Amino acid sequence: MKFSNISLLIFFIFILAACNNRRPAGESNISVDSEYKIHYAKGFQVKKYEHYTIISVRDPWDTTRMLQTYILVDKTKDLPLNLPKGTIVKVPLNSVATYSTIHCSILNELDAVDLIKGVCEPQYIKLSNIQNGIKNGEIIDLGMASKPDTEKLIMLSPDAIFATPIQGWTYGSIEKTGIPILETIDYTESHPLGRAEWIRFYSLFIGKEHLADSLFAVTEKSYNNIKEAVAKINVRPSVFTDMRYQGKWNMPGGKSFMANMLTDAGASYPWSDNNASSYMPLTFETVLDKAGDADFWIIKYNWPEDMTYKALEKEYKPYSYFKAFKEKNIYGCNTAYSSYYEDLPIHPDYILKDMAYIFHPELYPEYVPKYYKKIGE
Repeated sequence: MKFSNISLLIFFIFILAACNNRRPAGESNISVDSEYKIHYAKGFQVKKYEHYTIISVRDPWDTTRMLQTYILVDKTKDLPLNLPKGTIVKVPLNSVATYSTIHCSILNELDAVDLIKGVCEPQYIKLSNIQNGIKNGEIIDLGMASKPDTEKLIMLSPDAIFATPIQGWTYGSIEKTGIPILETIDYTESHPLGRAEWIRFYSLFIGKEHLADSLFAVTEKSYNNIKEAVAKINVRPSVFTDMRYQGKWNMPGGKSFMANMLTDAGASYPWSDNNASSYMPLTFETVLDKAGDADFWIIKYNWPEDMTYKALEKEYKPYSYFKAFKEKNIYGCNTAYSSYYEDLPIHPDYILKDMAYIFHPELYPEYVPKYYKKIGE
């Protein structure tokens, strides 16, 4: 009788062990997470299995849920059985449509512009190869990003659409086309290198992983070298950014992407103790009270001509109340011709060097700023 009880106990142990080792349907019996490490980005996760890859994009407005789950499968092979839930994307992609100049810039960086067959709002895209493609009919103008031309998109029939999600915004009839929408939330990253790391996200869809990894490694090293050089300096001048727009001054929160860049560039930011990770709509009086005595003022603007102190004062007389205005320490970046917005998501190190030069010119005596320049009289 004792023998039977022991045998029965051993039998149940084996059964329990088998149950504990059983994997969810669709997951191969290989290790995950060990092959793909994300260093800075918080917005996406990658898990690789034998016959497919899972990319999860978090919802930046509700951290308890995922915004999208993409199941990447080899387009040259039969569809694997028992795939987990998610949007199936057959890779590598051969053709794509893009919603913004940022998508185009990243694909250009990955030497994959030839994949782009349609773009939204081409008037904002500075890449010559995109503009040439539109002129010769190789790339289709899909209209406004807020409402792309569905008929043109259906006729184009790209393998996927790169889109930038906005809180509360839907894709309307585009969702009914059945074309996979690849949502990129890189702009919500608070770490500059976190945003730059999204180049690796794109690469997973187009078969350019090794190139993306090497490009990101160069950016990471360059950015950190500048940051380390600046960290050795004790004096940190104070700085604030941009201008009023429609009666409000959208100032970067203390934990935002831009606030972190200013800190890394060796500046002191008046709102560094603020916990917001996005922009804060402030009144002019609030900004003047907090940043009136700031040493520097850096401005991004889109004007037909370069900004001057006279034009800035004409725009809004109280701008002249700031110390940075009075002491002529304002630097401007005219995005009408500058590639600032195209470069920032991929090469924050480029912009960081401009900023470090402004705040600590002694570190880079031979450097010529690429984006910002001191505004004239």
